[in-house]
Amino acid sequence: MQESQFGFNYTWADLQPVRALAITVFAAQAIGAVLGLILGQQSSWFLQLWFGGAIATFPAFLVGLVLQSRLRPGSIGQNRAMVRRMGMIALVLSLVAIFVPELGFNT
Repeated sequence: MQESQFGFNYTWADLQPVRALAITVFAAQAIGAVLGLILGQQSSWFLQLWFGGAIATFPAFLVGLVLQSRLRPGSIGQNRAMVRRMGMIALVLSLVAIFVPELGFNT
């Protein structure tokens, strides 16, 4: 892992120890984005796509934590900083989708 001006910069190789968690989140974001396009009520296709992916991110993170802990016990504790950052980003994305009126349920 290389440090950047923002404090972290991960590559796919850096995610190897928590790959099940990362793949779960990415897959759920893709599925959420497609569902957002199909079912979304936002004003543009991009907002529908973004909203669907963002809203799916934090629940997928929680499912990914369970999956990761079962597939590779101990890997979450060994990569605490990375998992914590992924969780915070997932939480913020989902909260923004819910609470920002221009992006979320109120459009």
